[in-house]
Amino acid sequence: MIINFFRRLGIALLVIFVVSMASTQAEELKTIRIGVPDQSAGSKPFIGGPLGMAYIRHQLENEFKPKGVTIQWQFFKGAGPAVNEALANRQLDFAYLGDLAAIIGKANGLPTRLLLGSRGSDSYLAATKTSGIKTLADLKGKRVAVYRGTADQLAFDRALQTVGLSEQNMQVINLDWNAGKAALAANRIDAVWGGMSLLALRGDKINIVAKSSDTGLRNTTQAGFFATQEFINRWPQATQQIVNILVRNAAEISDSKNRQSWSAEMAQQSQIPQALFLEQLPPNQLNFMTSPRLDAFLNGSLGSSISQAKNEGLIRSAFDASQWGDDHFVEQALKADHLTKHWPLYNTEGQVMAKD
Repeated sequence: MIINFFRRLGIALLVIFVVSMASTQAEELKTIRIGVPDQSAGSKPFIGGPLGMAYIRHQLENEFKPKGVTIQWQFFKGAGPAVNEALANRQLDFAYLGDLAAIIGKANGLPTRLLLGSRGSDSYLAATKTSGIKTLADLKGKRVAVYRGTADQLAFDRALQTVGLSEQNMQVINLDWNAGKAALAANRIDAVWGGMSLLALRGDKINIVAKSSDTGLRNTTQAGFFATQEFINRWPQATQQIVNILVRNAAEISDSKNRQSWSAEMAQQSQIPQALFLEQLPPNQLNFMTSPRLDAFLNGSLGSSISQAKNEGLIRSAFDASQWGDDHFVEQALKADHLTKHWPLYNTEGQVMAKD
């Protein structure tokens, strides 16, 4: 009888302790810190996609303010390498990163977990008309700007491989996005490899020669929304709330009826012409490009990028991409908003997987 009493008392005290610890942990969450590369062409900070929509609309602030939690955004002009440095210094809880920067960080011990996918982004080759560059093969011996340490670098090297070239066949100059565009406009280099903002340079003096998807979806750039393992462990519910919002935003962007409204929203914030957002995300690719799921395509593409980074000496050791992601949160968000059938699963080639 006495033993049973103390056993029940011990269980009751344990329950109280666990509840108390959970309450204490909830009270400790005061700030959520999010870091992203600044992709703006103007004076206002900008990041695209579902996360950019959340920033512009103050969705995370509205979600967490009633709980006394503030959202701290950090936009880095130094792109992925600067975001990784902040993660290493434990200054961030979440980050949006392109594949190479995320891979370098993970390979160097950053305890990140991939929560939400971003896929199929094109990179472009812009060249001056006086350079004589009309195809990728014409880059041999030319001066080409690439932003090293970012996802552009891997995409560029993959594109070169399709025509039997490598960076050793040309003079590659490391310039950030804005510096690369300025150097091209001033005719100090022959070509630039980079993102969507290069499309704005098309005109009498500059051509867009190629884009990464010309040689298949596997050669496009993948990215993702990452969290530190520490934050996930301590505040899984807050993690789920953030993912829920981003999945809803992805669903909104995926609806062709919303193309004009969200692209106008992005253009106003970024100072990048609205037409470029519409061109980057064509209606026939909306479902594929907006899928947040950690499927075979995303994992396979990241796995290939990990191997490529290892082979090119960008990282010392490879790791398993399929073990990097935690798809529990995105799949729970899909169920909660009845979106499980909204995005199919895509295979490694970007084709819809057959249903069982």
